Amino acid sequence: MIYAAEMFEFPKVPFVFIRHGQTDANRAGIIAGSNEPPLNDTGRAQALAIAPLMAKGKWHKVYVSPQDRARTTAQLALPDYEAKVLDGLRERHWGDLEGRPISEMCPRFSIPPNGEGFDAMCQRVSFAMQQALSEVSDDLVVVVAHSGVVRCIFHMTGFDPDGPQVANATPILFRPTKDGWEYENLTETLIKEISA
Repeated sequence: MIYAAEMFEFPKVPFVFIRHGQTDANRAGIIAGSNEPPLNDTGRAQALAIAPLMAKGKWHKVYVSPQDRARTTAQLALPDYEAKVLDGLRERHWGDLEGRPISEMCPRFSIPPNGEGFDAMCQRVSFAMQQALSEVSDDLVVVVAHSGVVRCIFHMTGFDPDGPQVANATPILFRPTKDGWEYENLTETLIKEISA
């Protein structure tokens, strides 16, 4: 069954999302899913490159996927924070398609052979985001996870889950509006605005 975005509970509070840095699987266009490719040299450099920007913010907490590529990104980009692992933030399990070229990926709302459906993934991401965003604070939460996770977040906040891919190690600010949600790349100016 495919669930409409409205079926998922999603707290209406602002937060920052960071997709992990590049891996060799990303670079080669391979479906990684539940596999554990580590950050490559470019991915580590990407995570280190955003550390000065992230250091300008005061963050309430950092939440991270249990997978190594996300945890390493969080450690490099936010070294002053101890990230809390939320299992629900792990990447989608693509079953028999893992290790295959992205060109062989099935449609998003199909269930890959021996894999996880998008609706099931969104259910666990929804629960993880409820945990991450449950504490009211003047400081925003940072979530470090995967492309599939942010596609669930797009879906649950009213955007197209098949839209443009979020670049590796790019912080995105999500903010609720009167009519829904907006998102944009995090900048020093935005950090000053949300910290005011």
